[in-house]
Amino acid sequence: MELSVFDLSKSLSVSPNTIERWLRQGKLPVFKKGANYRFHTSELEQWASKHNISLNLMDKDALEKEKESIIPLSDAVKNGGVYFDIQANDVNSILKACLEKISGISDDFKEDLFERLVEREKALSTGIGNGIAIPHPREQLSYLTRPMVSVCFLEHPVDYKALDNQPVSILFFLLSPTLRMHLHLLSVLSFCLRDYQFTNFLKSRPDPLALVEKIEVLQKTNPI
Repeated sequence: MELSVFDLSKSLSVSPNTIERWLRQGKLPVFKKGANYRFHTSELEQWASKHNISLNLMDKDALEKEKESIIPLSDAVKNGGVYFDIQANDVNSILKACLEKISGISDDFKEDLFERLVEREKALSTGIGNGIAIPHPREQLSYLTRPMVSVCFLEHPVDYKALDNQPVSILFFLLSPTLRMHLHLLSVLSFCLRDYQFTNFLKSRPDPLALVEKIEVLQKTNPI
């Protein structure tokens, strides 16, 4: 089977411009049919496997069913990692510096994801108050092999245009392959962040193991 640039952009949840940039950089297996770029699915599958990227070429409904299993927030944090002492001085530099740290996202996708996160912040800040933000793209990232919540602690609080006008120092990057998983993780995370003891605990900049353990305790009490 062959795919067009548009088809591949939909399969990977990136813009056609990103696909074209990768083509200029020689990062994709491609051939030309007339004036148009085309991709063999067999070659794309080998490329995706090599880069640990999910490339599922089935129809959207089947893709949703395949990825519909729900995982706990604590597991998503394990997937995404916890990062400390990130230096930045505005919203865009925060997003860029954090993405550079997050190891679970392929470098090839980070520029596209950065643009999506910036677009989301321009629409409405994801700074929810109390020094915390939950950055996430508007559309889910179907290329992810698993959902991720990456927790980033800034070295110093930065103005993030948050709802309460307070500077942000803690960010939970919510990155999911499906909307259902995104909504589930957002719900559980919101439940945790309503707990006063948990938010105070976050301000102590706990080590990753302690943070995961605290979330495991809280999510057991979540009625959702």
